[in-house]
Amino acid sequence: MKKRLLVFLFLMSALAVSQVEASISNAGPSRSGDGVTVYDVIWSGDLTTTYTATPYSGLTAYYVNGLGAMKSTTLTFTNGTEVFVSPNCPTNAGVYTVTATPVVDGDSLNPSTATMTLTINPAKVSVENSAVVVTKFYDGNDVAAVIDNGTLTGILGNDVLTHTVDAHYDNPNIGSDKDITITYTLAGASLANYELRWTQKVLQHGAIIEDMRPDTAYGGSVYNQGLEVEAYGYCAGGGSIVYHLISGNPDQYKLVFDDPSIPNVNWKNLSTPGRTGSISLNIPTGLATGDYTATLTFRDHNYPTLISPAIKLRFHVNLPETYIMPLFSDVIAVIDTCQCLSDIQWYHREVGETQWTLIPGATDYYYQQEGGLTGEYFVSCTMNGVPTFTCPQQDMNTLISDQAVSVKAYPNPTVGNVTVSIANSQTSIHQASIVNEAGVVMETVTFEGDTTTIDMSRYNRGRYVVNVDGHAIKIVHN
Repeated sequence: MKKRLLVFLFLMSALAVSQVEASISNAGPSRSGDGVTVYDVIWSGDLTTTYTATPYSGLTAYYVNGLGAMKSTTLTFTNGTEVFVSPNCPTNAGVYTVTATPVVDGDSLNPSTATMTLTINPAKVSVENSAVVVTKFYDGNDVAAVIDNGTLTGILGNDVLTHTVDAHYDNPNIGSDKDITITYTLAGASLANYELRWTQKVLQHGAIIEDMRPDTAYGGSVYNQGLEVEAYGYCAGGGSIVYHLISGNPDQYKLVFDDPSIPNVNWKNLSTPGRTGSISLNIPTGLATGDYTATLTFRDHNYPTLISPAIKLRFHVNLPETYIMPLFSDVIAVIDTCQCLSDIQWYHREVGETQWTLIPGATDYYYQQEGGLTGEYFVSCTMNGVPTFTCPQQDMNTLISDQAVSVKAYPNPTVGNVTVSIANSQTSIHQASIVNEAGVVMETVTFEGDTTTIDMSRYNRGRYVVNVDGHAIKIVHN
């Protein structure tokens, strides 16, 4: 008499519990032996169950014998050389052949090779928040820089798993709207139990642009490469820096000065985008004479993260124009307030001219121009051993003492006190300076009203100039 037996298979894990039912059939008549009734039973067919990777907590099976009793089985899991016998169970991803063997002596499942298949799939992980630089300067290859590998999420328990990120442009050529393929790769001791939800991503609108390099044919070996800086320096108000690049197409620049007294320029548009042009350099009023340094960089505003190599810039600020003072309608002088000037040379240009002309033989503190002072004047000199220049003095008319405002001194010559007066001035408070023949300011006084008295007896005999509010007169001390 054939009887139909049932085998119940239970899947259990930390994540889910599933129940699978399998049929077992009686293959023949029952028999007795040693007081034990034995049934030859058949597992009615292969079963396949799929499970997600670790932690996998086990698979158990039961069958009902001919007397209606539920009996357990021993399950054997086999995957190559990996063998587990229940209650032990596999914990790694893979495909396992599962064989059921009745625990009760004398019971059997026929054929004994009847099996089921257990597939443990790898757990899914993903990479979150990875970051890639989508624009770069041309370097001949297609590699895109990875600035953040991101975080690997989905790792179970104490498993050891790492990842790498690799990114490449679709080609290494200069251009825009490029695709960048990002590839993720797993590694680590637990690699066999995991797989990525996605192995690649594609970013759009990448770009490879031409870099912005200075033309080293211009400027020095360290400073001012690719720049033309005016040789005679700058004065209050500033000038321009002419730049030359051999590649790139910038439209913005940035200037950072090493001296905090000069305001920085933070990404300002170039007046003419491209490889050549000029940049205005603004010199604050009152900036001390000397050399100053700055850093100049360029960029294309469409790719704000790509900045040119830094160009070191050095420029010289000249002595202010007040170092040159017209004394009379035909005489102009260098006022050596610091007593540190030497190697004087005068230069001149007429109104409307662009080129300066060296005045032959004009190497003294005073220069007399026959026919009267016209146009502009400046002086090259050595200041404390360093070559420098004065800013041009160009306002002749308002500084010459024979104009509407007049300055007088009496007695002149003098052996002691001298009274200095100023007429037709628009102000009531005045400043008077006494300058010797070497251009050194001996004394400066401030007075209110039209006159002041100066004691010349404390100075050596000789010729002096008294300058009141920029208007001068000669004084002779006997």
